[in-house]
Formats: sequence, C-alpha cells, structure tokens
Amino acid sequence: MTAYDAYRTAQFLAAEGRTDTDAVTRTDIDQAADLAGAGRPETATDRHTVLLALGTLAPAAARSQDRGL
Repeated sequence: MTAYDAYRTAQFLAAEGRTDTDAVTRTDIDQAADLAGAGRPETATDRHTVLLALGTLAPAAARSQDRGL
C-alpha cells in the first residue's frame, strides 16, 4: 500500500464519519480501501498508516460537520 492509498482510504473513512481511530476495524479499512479505489492494506504497518492519516483528517472532518458542510 502506498502512502497515497492510505490517505485516500482515510479520506473515505472521514467522509463517512468514521473518524474515531480506536473504533475503526480492519474490515472498515478494507472496505474503505475498496470503495476508494485504493490498494488494500497488506500488513499491520499499512493499517497503522491509514489510521495515522485518519488521525490527521479527523479534526478537519469534525470542523466541516460542525459547519454543516
């Protein structure tokens, strides 16, 4: 999985309101990768990279939802 794939997967999760990195499951990540057209994470490191990206996107997603965007 490339860093770009991890970012696209995290973007999809954030857009769907799945911003709690502690609650996102392996299945959630796999489905988000499929729907985002990104490669699925193959290793624990890949999944961790998705969660790190999601952690950076989560505050922005929360601000957008607060504004009704």
